[in-house]
Amino acid sequence: MKRNINFLATLIFGIFTSVQLSAQCTPDPACVDTGEPGEYCPQNFPAIILDVAYDEVITFILALEFEHNGTSYTLDSLAVDSIENVPPGMTYSSSSTGYVPGEAYCSQLAGTPTLAGEYAIRFYLSPYIDLGSGPELLGSFLDDTSVVVTVYDPSGLDPNLVDEFQVLPVVPNPFTEITQLSFYTPFDDHVQLQVYNILGEKMHEEKKGATPGEHQFKFSGNTLLPGTYFYRVRNSHKIYTGKFIKTK
Repeated sequence: MKRNINFLATLIFGIFTSVQLSAQCTPDPACVDTGEPGEYCPQNFPAIILDVAYDEVITFILALEFEHNGTSYTLDSLAVDSIENVPPGMTYSSSSTGYVPGEAYCSQLAGTPTLAGEYAIRFYLSPYIDLGSGPELLGSFLDDTSVVVTVYDPSGLDPNLVDEFQVLPVVPNPFTEITQLSFYTPFDDHVQLQVYNILGEKMHEEKKGATPGEHQFKFSGNTLLPGTYFYRVRNSHKIYTGKFIKTK
């Protein structure tokens, strides 16, 4: 399985991001790259909450091969030139700024976020490919599409209830085309989303399996008329309801 350059950024940083060296972390030996498609561990991370201290370590292993512009390359190494747009109050550190396939590395995001919102991370990467006669720079890439870090306001996810299922506010609300409803589960579960109009008619339904951590339903309202709609989120124990507005 080959990865494109966008996935390389996601693989390295998961939900993280501004490069600093000397991360005081140790790669998790249980993180194994089975089949060598590349890997990162853990797969789910605690939610980032405004004004709440955060400290999380990720272990990552680069894939040996990837595709770019329709061409398959063998990766010799990957240099991280810089990373921008880390949430205010937080720092990203890594054990290295250069990586080779097959080796396990670790990085760390820590600090206390001071401003809620979504932060689209900008990755500046320089991949080197193996052409048989030595590594050659493929080029320099700006990847700002792979990772979005969200810092939640305390009015959303309650940090004191991390052992309970929680549903976060719909964002954005009102919306025009697509909105997102996030939920947090501390255990494996199946979660269902249903959307109704003001007459009680069901307009949408979907269900997904969820491992411990934060997940999202991305809801497209392209087929809905402008107006007020109600949603119901159901897990194996509880039902949550709320409303959102489509503007046009």
